Amino acid sequence: MARTREFDENVVLERARDLFWEQGYTATSIQDLEKALGISRSSIYASFGSKRALYDKTLAAYQHENMGRLQKLLRDTKGLRETLVTLFTDTAMQSHPNCKSSARGCYMVNATTEMANACPETLKFVADNREQFVGIMADALASAQVQGKLEEQSDPVELANFLFVSYNGMQVVVQTNIDRKVLVKAVRRSVDFLPWL
Repeated sequence: MARTREFDENVVLERARDLFWEQGYTATSIQDLEKALGISRSSIYASFGSKRALYDKTLAAYQHENMGRLQKLLRDTKGLRETLVTLFTDTAMQSHPNCKSSARGCYMVNATTEMANACPETLKFVADNREQFVGIMADALASAQVQGKLEEQSDPVELANFLFVSYNGMQVVVQTNIDRKVLVKAVRRSVDFLPWL
């Protein structure tokens, strides 16, 4: 008979994510995970299969949470332009007490910069993440067109890709000790660049 797990998987995934987020996948050892998660190496392997499988599971959980939050934000908006300004501005102003640069950026963007070039599985995952973001954003932009708030002849997918590039670039730049007022002005210009009516 299989043993019952003696830990909450959601809590373990959050702790593992935070450790990978802080140190990166490569620099995080199994010993680091044992200490941070409060479970043994054998439990990690028995429950998740490997360090890599655990990492992948944290990415999937993060993606699910982020995409759900983005869908809700854009679905419930009364004004897309203002909502995008808020989304970009809040991201530009993010901070984290454990980071020397004051911000740790996006977990998915960090995975892209660390892993996608060397790992086909991660590349596939982050490419899928981009497609999901663009799809959600394109739907919101198309809706704004129907409402007469965005030029009808503009391509929502093209604009959504532009916003993806801007948003993810900001997630890297926010980690460089940039003056946040400068960054906020830059990201607001990204939103203002869209062909609003």
